[in-house]
Amino acid sequence: MNAGSDTGEGPVATAVTRISAPVEDVWRVLVAVDQYAQWHPVLSLDAKPEQVVTGAEIPGRRSGGGAAEQDVILRILEVEAPRRLVWEGGSLDAILGRHSFVLTAQPDGTTEFTDSEEFFGAAAAELIPALDQLSEEYSRYGAALRARVEDGLTPAG
Repeated sequence: MNAGSDTGEGPVATAVTRISAPVEDVWRVLVAVDQYAQWHPVLSLDAKPEQVVTGAEIPGRRSGGGAAEQDVILRILEVEAPRRLVWEGGSLDAILGRHSFVLTAQPDGTTEFTDSEEFFGAAAAELIPALDQLSEEYSRYGAALRARVEDGLTPAG
């Protein structure tokens, strides 16, 4: 069931969202990390799109949602434009999350956006009861991304 996971070692939360836009348009919004605060329900990042490269560390803040406000550092692990972005944050001493975003072009010109996070670390197993709730949160993030992309396609005027 977790076929998208690279290792299959940790619990995984996944949500899939259909976006009425080509992959390239969705990718542009996904990597415009400096704009996240304008549309993402809980995440604001302090970087420019050109900084979204393998090995980069992107500082940010997570607020709202079920967790307390916290500073985060996201390490970019993979960038395969315009199809796949993977970052991780946290620590193996507690919980390390490896978050992947996969964009798949559909025959009708839309994009299937898959948002998954696999958890590792000393406390990762504690997340198992919350995986459904996390998947619902990721569905909310996907809906916010969809709204941002699709609203951006509306002609001005």
